[in-house]
Amino acid sequence: MKRAGLTLLAMLLVGGATAWWLVREPQVDEPRPQLQAAAPRAARQVKGANGTAAAIPLAQPEVAQASAAPPDDAARLRASNDYFEFASEMFAAAKQGDPSAQYYLSNALSYCESLYDWYFIVYGPNGAPRHRTLDEALQLTAERPVFKPDDVRDIQQRCQKLRKIQPPPFGTSQEWLVGALAANFPLAQVTSALGLALQGHERGDSDKALAAREEARRLAMEALRTKDPKVIARMGDVAANLAGDDAAAARKAQWAWPLAACLREKDCDSMTDWMHLYCNVDTQCQPFETPVDVIRRQAGNDYDEVERLAREINEKLDAGTLEEGDL
Repeated sequence: MKRAGLTLLAMLLVGGATAWWLVREPQVDEPRPQLQAAAPRAARQVKGANGTAAAIPLAQPEVAQASAAPPDDAARLRASNDYFEFASEMFAAAKQGDPSAQYYLSNALSYCESLYDWYFIVYGPNGAPRHRTLDEALQLTAERPVFKPDDVRDIQQRCQKLRKIQPPPFGTSQEWLVGALAANFPLAQVTSALGLALQGHERGDSDKALAAREEARRLAMEALRTKDPKVIARMGDVAANLAGDDAAAARKAQWAWPLAACLREKDCDSMTDWMHLYCNVDTQCQPFETPVDVIRRQAGNDYDEVERLAREINEKLDAGTLEEGDL
């Protein structure tokens, strides 16, 4: 796949597909974990947002009990087939300054703000929105192949109730992303780093572009302190867009970072859901392929160099010697 296709994926991942990446759906006949309204969240030790820049004021959270296990908000998001219900569950904790609740609430809202609108909202001559039927939305998959018919059905099921209530009852995705970013939540940092890297790439050598790239690197380095494979896997798009006009370096960086994440895991779990989205675009994908197989195929003759870079990234991460110049 050419770099233009990779940039398309990067842009999608900044928006609603970031959330899509996190919501791999169980089979229809599998039982879903039940989400409890107003579920207690004192089990998490949360940090305040330091006078957050979010538009919705965040109250000072109560001190949590350190011995209790934190709730898995990513798993809750995956289990939910109704994002109005999920947002209702996350809303109180997000307002209290819980950065994980803020981040995953932002993801749910972003998914519906972008993907539902892309397939299901059409504006009439007077600017009034109309919700397309499912059949109408499914017809769009022929010209918008990033998402398949089953994905579009999931988008409608998750978002229809949330998007039909006006004004938006839970704020906007950007407000909550800003809150999670202010609390230094690593996945919020890498999401914001990607957005800034794209801005820096598009604006060339302007002062704004240079500032955007500098901030993208700073946020990326902060997020990478966690050594979390989920963070590392998403750095490929960040690094590729920070490579400037060096297409060869961008291509190697694009694949070296997700490969580095795979090398830190037994089964490359951090890339499993990415595979679904990527293979909707890359028609060469085969059912038996693993993320490493895709990286090997896409890197082609550069794979040995990509693998060397991936191992070097992990060595530097573990030694604490990774620098902004490595992005």
